[in-house]
Amino acid sequence: MTELNTADLLHRLFRLDGKVALVPGGYGGIGEAVCRGLAAVGAKVAIAGRSAKKCQDLADALRAEGHDAAGFAFDAASVKQINAMVEQVAGHFGQIDILVNCVGLNREEKAGQITEENFDYVYTANLKSALFLAQAAANVMIAREQGGKQVHLGSVRTQLALRGRGYAAYCAAKGGLGTMCKQLAAEWSPHKINVNVVAPTFVRTELVANMLSDPAFYSALTARIPLGRVAEPEEVMQAVLFFVSPASDFVTGQVLYLDGGITATQ
Repeated sequence: MTELNTADLLHRLFRLDGKVALVPGGYGGIGEAVCRGLAAVGAKVAIAGRSAKKCQDLADALRAEGHDAAGFAFDAASVKQINAMVEQVAGHFGQIDILVNCVGLNREEKAGQITEENFDYVYTANLKSALFLAQAAANVMIAREQGGKQVHLGSVRTQLALRGRGYAAYCAAKGGLGTMCKQLAAEWSPHKINVNVVAPTFVRTELVANMLSDPAFYSALTARIPLGRVAEPEEVMQAVLFFVSPASDFVTGQVLYLDGGITATQ
């Protein structure tokens, strides 16, 4: 190995200059942190989501800070719109090197009351959309023959149930996501496409603000987490940056539990 000084080594391992990163769900609490992190290390960022305005507002903010970014509206529940959006991103930037899938939603219902409509909604938002986003991005990567990196946002619910809540559909979808990504990693490894999952515990975002504001729930939750707190969006971003950087070139098919130690002790 050629001897490198620290600055050169960090640049080689963690910079993403010239890379194009697609971030579906990119304007949410976690998604925005991911987009800002990717831009900070040199990536061009495609922000995608249901709201055209929110995509554009974040893209405008990143461009005002000197980064290359663009917004793309699509509905993750539609495979047709997924494919069209990915085609638009590839057309705009000329390539897609990185996919960070931050799409994920839940509708709580206890197991005995789950409706088909809500199960299908949760399944589509967390698993079906992930497969077809992965497929569309991989097709672009494979056509360029330059490899690529994919990261999908899972959850501690990829492995663990949650007592006292209606999480059966969500756990099923996130559990499926973890196994599906192992299979995608295996199938696409000949094309040098790495597929991994970052699976956090509760992250301090607007999506779960009401739950975290309940003192009894928060106290019971953090009592089970060895580090004694929930995650912050920036901490998810930091894990994502490792998985999409050259530093992780030999890592694929893995689920990283970003959970303060909860899966080590439950």
